[in-house]
Amino acid sequence: MSSDPILPNSNSNPNSSTTYSTTTASSNSNSSPNPKPPISPLRNLPLLLLTLLSALGGFLFGYDTGVISGAMLLLKTDFSLTKEQQETVVTSTVITCALTSMCSNIVLKKGRRIVLLLSSVIFTVGSLILACSKNYITLVVGRLTVGIAIGAASLTVPLYLSEMAPKEIRGALVTCNTLCIAFGQFSAGMIDGIFADVEGGWRWMLGLGAVPSLIMFIGFLFMPESPRWLVMTGRRSLAVTVLIKFRNGDVQIAKDEVDQIHTSLIAAESKNEGEEKSFVNTLKQIWRHRPTLRALRLGCGLMFLQQFAGINTVMYYSASIYQMSGFSRTTSIWLSGFTALAQVLGIALSIKLVEIRGRRWLTLRSLGGVIISLVGLGAGFLMSRLSSGSVTDGDEECMSQPAMVWSGLTTYCGDCVQISTCGYCDGQCLSSSYAGDDDDSLPAPDTCDSDWITQACPNPWSNSSVVFMVLYLLFFGIGMGGMPWTVNSEIYPLQWRGVCLGMSTSSNWIGNIVVSATFLSVSDPGALASYGAFWMYASIALLGFVWLFFEMPETKGLGLEEVQKLFEREEDENSGEDAWERIGDEGREKVWGGAKGVV
Repeated sequence: MSSDPILPNSNSNPNSSTTYSTTTASSNSNSSPNPKPPISPLRNLPLLLLTLLSALGGFLFGYDTGVISGAMLLLKTDFSLTKEQQETVVTSTVITCALTSMCSNIVLKKGRRIVLLLSSVIFTVGSLILACSKNYITLVVGRLTVGIAIGAASLTVPLYLSEMAPKEIRGALVTCNTLCIAFGQFSAGMIDGIFADVEGGWRWMLGLGAVPSLIMFIGFLFMPESPRWLVMTGRRSLAVTVLIKFRNGDVQIAKDEVDQIHTSLIAAESKNEGEEKSFVNTLKQIWRHRPTLRALRLGCGLMFLQQFAGINTVMYYSASIYQMSGFSRTTSIWLSGFTALAQVLGIALSIKLVEIRGRRWLTLRSLGGVIISLVGLGAGFLMSRLSSGSVTDGDEECMSQPAMVWSGLTTYCGDCVQISTCGYCDGQCLSSSYAGDDDDSLPAPDTCDSDWITQACPNPWSNSSVVFMVLYLLFFGIGMGGMPWTVNSEIYPLQWRGVCLGMSTSSNWIGNIVVSATFLSVSDPGALASYGAFWMYASIALLGFVWLFFEMPETKGLGLEEVQKLFEREEDENSGEDAWERIGDEGREKVWGGAKGVV
């Protein structure tokens, strides 16, 4: 095996053939007169199987996110769940996801493959606990268990794929994981619809997640470990052997890639020589290394923005959102499933465009569409509320609501039916004892002479929520669905990649906790109402758009060891040659359109 790493000399001419570029890497294969075509997973069976099995981790993530939306409409009736208990059931999974992500430094030291094997086992156990739940406590325990598996898989799958994929198609393969998240959400919606009218149907909804997790476990028994992890643990020869299978049998490409990984790792270790290898010291090293700190700022910011753009309020509560806008329970469950297909289409499009247009291009245009869709969704909910029928009188407990922003008086039918013990009839908001029957209705009071409404108020604007929900998911899928995961899997140095990815993944789950735990309360008529909640998310997305416009570089076409150099600056102590010069004129044009920008 060659011992000469394929890296540019620090004194090389920036315009020479060995400079970094966003379109070509400094490898022998690319400098030849007849470069080999990019490796396609469709023509490489091991790479195809690895991608599909890894993406099952994303499918499980998406299935859990999507299935709880429809299951919750049944669970709240069967277990008489309060609004706070519903939010706890949803967020309990997210809490353990965040905690698992925070333990990344410990988990990933054992290897990427072993983490994915354990994740599939834990998800299977959690799904069975959920299917057999007898009460609220057991339900929460099952959700907590599933959260451990999802947290570990969400951290490991993008990392594993990015370390196994050829750089020419790395973005597309990592985005396949996000495609499977969206497909899992769509599949969950279909399962919810099928079992919506079945007694105890929520048990099937939550328990069927054990099937793909078992397939994932069996498949990963035959998958290799990441070559970068093998190099980190001193097994360079095995790393070459693994890479040969995933580089169409090209021994030289595999050797060159392992040499580059090894050289990058040695250079990083020499800078931190003599320091104790503890988690605290690792954090100190990251804090002192300004390029990595810039990358971490971008990675965590992307993850926070992904959540605060409102995606998981739509996915966790989509059936509830449709019910708020005027649809029946069964119709809401089916609609939530079919509209999830829009995100699948958006992400499928991003897989095609990610290596053509790039990560930055897709992210910014995706956010623009998300902002417009959220504004439209909020406007549709406002019109639905105003046209749902006025409340002129009613019982005291139904006419007064805890208010956060303005008076909590119940003024419209849409406000009235969101109170669990109240219904609307003849312009009145009236209370009645909770029946808890299968159709989630309340017994009509004796004073009600016409239609007794307890679920959804008829209005001409209900369809607008469907239109803008579809647009939202389509635009989100094109960029914000996959690019945060793709970019985070690329931008960190090898020696700190697991820790940094764990921190950014934790920030995603923390944002998820905040948003999913507060949506029902924030969208309450006595708080911001549903339309105000969506306008709040639109405002956050707008701020994020402006920030990313100045903050986000392009990583398309660069090797993982090259990407980190985009975050180096002349003023950085011990940063060596300016990375801006190192990537050359063509690279500068691709990254920032010729201007340095701010990172």
